[in-house]
Amino acid sequence: MRSYLIGNRALIGLLAAVIAVIAVAAVAALSTGSPSEPAAATGPPSRGPAAAAATGPAAAAPARERPRASPRRRHRAAVRRRERVARAGEYAEGRDGHVAFAVAGPGEEIHGRNEHELFQSASAVKALILAAELQRVADAGGRLDPDAAAELRRMITVSDNDAASAVFARVGPEGVEAIAHRAGMRDFRASDVWGASAISAADMAAMFGRLGRVFPERYEKFGLGLLGSIVSEQAWGIPEVAGERGWSVRFKGGWRPDPGGFVVNQAAELRRGGERRAIAVLTDAQPSMAYGIETIEGITGRVLRGR
Repeated sequence: MRSYLIGNRALIGLLAAVIAVIAVAAVAALSTGSPSEPAAATGPPSRGPAAAAATGPAAAAPARERPRASPRRRHRAAVRRRERVARAGEYAEGRDGHVAFAVAGPGEEIHGRNEHELFQSASAVKALILAAELQRVADAGGRLDPDAAAELRRMITVSDNDAASAVFARVGPEGVEAIAHRAGMRDFRASDVWGASAISAADMAAMFGRLGRVFPERYEKFGLGLLGSIVSEQAWGIPEVAGERGWSVRFKGGWRPDPGGFVVNQAAELRRGGERRAIAVLTDAQPSMAYGIETIEGITGRVLRGR
């Protein structure tokens, strides 16, 4: 009888242990979820579509925000630029003589006042003569010898007219026209007398906004270097105002007295950090050269104010 009771007790203990194990397993299964439906809160990150649906919106939100914000920022910047151009236009309207200007940045439309009106270039056309001569040398497969380089340097950095006439005799009006076409200058008209070439502010802004296209690759550094090395006595106008605002400037100006007053022109490429602008201001019938310079500086200051 005693052995029978002991056996029953052992059997009962064994059954209790089995039940306990089953209960623990059931609780664990309930707490972790079934294999076909993993718990998102505690399970390992999934690489499937379900995880993308759960985490994608939060992760992708900044990337989707940028395209929506960027156009707004561009729009605000464009509005500010148009406001500055309008202020510059109001200023130009009140100046004596004939005044035109144009401004543009990479990929932007050219804005300004009287921007397609034609003016005599005076020495501003020397930038095109420079590019035409460098292209002529590159096409001939030769090298720019020291004497030719010195002649070009005089033509640009001190605006030597004799040097310009000598170079122009080699490239001719057709060589200058070819550069104007490459630069996207639609109003330009070359002349047999280089200083009488017809330019517009839109054209000069277009050219200085595309200086990388204007020079042959072999001589690009040389050409750009000359436009950035003009003597300080001629660095009035755009470089004077832009330099005070932290821009580096490549430019060329042109000026001369005429029976009806002074011609005073200037065009420039401006760089500051990642920003790049092109500005051209053309004037004639100015009461004096100083007055023309003041006109250019007044327009430039209004175009760049706040930048």
